[in-house]
Amino acid sequence: MKILWFANTPCSASEILLPNQQRGGWLKSLENEIAIRPGIELSIGFYTNKTLDIFRYNDTTYYPITRFSSGSALKKAIKRITGTGNDEKEIPVLLEVIEKVRPDIIHIHGTEQNFGLLVKQVAIPSVVSIQGILSPYNEKYYSGIPESIVSRYESRKHKILFKSFATSKRDMAAHAKREREILAAATNVIGRTEWDKRITRILAPRSTYYNNNEMLRTAFYNIAWQKTKFNKTIRIVTISSNGLFKGFESVVKTAEVLNTYKGIRFEWIIIGINEYDSIVQIVKKWLRADLSALNIELLGTKTQEEITKLLQEADIYCQVSHIENSPNSLCEAMLMGMPVIATHAGGTSTMMEDRKEGVLIQEGDAYSMAGAIVELAENFPLAAAYGAHARQKALVRHDKKEIADGLIHIYQSIIKLNN
Repeated sequence: MKILWFANTPCSASEILLPNQQRGGWLKSLENEIAIRPGIELSIGFYTNKTLDIFRYNDTTYYPITRFSSGSALKKAIKRITGTGNDEKEIPVLLEVIEKVRPDIIHIHGTEQNFGLLVKQVAIPSVVSIQGILSPYNEKYYSGIPESIVSRYESRKHKILFKSFATSKRDMAAHAKREREILAAATNVIGRTEWDKRITRILAPRSTYYNNNEMLRTAFYNIAWQKTKFNKTIRIVTISSNGLFKGFESVVKTAEVLNTYKGIRFEWIIIGINEYDSIVQIVKKWLRADLSALNIELLGTKTQEEITKLLQEADIYCQVSHIENSPNSLCEAMLMGMPVIATHAGGTSTMMEDRKEGVLIQEGDAYSMAGAIVELAENFPLAAAYGAHARQKALVRHDKKEIADGLIHIYQSIIKLNN
């Protein structure tokens, strides 16, 4: 079976193309399982800012596609200022990749890029995987921090260079419009939560929905959280990014509430952002927050090996986003067997059952988040039981063989229906 993926990252090839960056993620794990299967010939097309030749790495052939906005600073500036895309120029290049590979099936990972526009232009069987869904994300963009606050406290430099959150919001709205076009034409979609299933029944009414879970990063399968008691100072961990709806302000507000409660001592470690990120600067100014006084530490980007070590040493994992589908960071914490608190947002209730595998709370509710932290911190047996149940569920859900077998079965079913 000849399979062509279009992906947002170079997957396993990130090891040689981006050796100093944490890229590839769960798709890298999935690729490694699929490419080695007998009778599978896997090719991957991905966008790059450099001009690269077709190359082979391990068991996969890669087709780098140079973005039309790459190259000169002028091109990049024009794109940022106007918000215009290059779909009309890039689609013919994507079609050339298809012609070179001549696959039996095309798998488009995610709806954020223009890859999905290919669905209505080729007769080859295709399937679109749902990662996030931009239309509801766009609606929740300013959920945690009002737009007026963002505008007031965001740096003038970012506004002048069209790198502001307002520019990102404009781009997301445009991409969400394109996403609706992609899904309207899709005949097959792969999802994994009740949330993405419901939404695709509206946005992709012509499609057949298949369920296939995500394969997580390798390090998280091999290490378990095995504490027998909590630290005297409760260590909380959150993995986040420089986005408004990721909930960093909820961390700060929750820490402020916890500081009024004298029953526990805590420290809150944030992986993925640093003090120079826009979201941190805006929240600090808006809430007049001293992160050090609130026992919040920003660690920036970490490798998966560093993250597993930090999670092993921590006591509670908190997912604070205002909107998600199935956040991999939550799934990874569950896979390790950590006590977890997560916001009831998007697809998280499919990932984790409340009061059995962790605690679900209303997104944006700092008091409830603080109360849930205290609840677990004061009852280690309950927290450990949640973590154990979470690990049991995650080990089944993210079983590598089951996921790879399931995906190949989906491919075969779609090909058969199109013959």
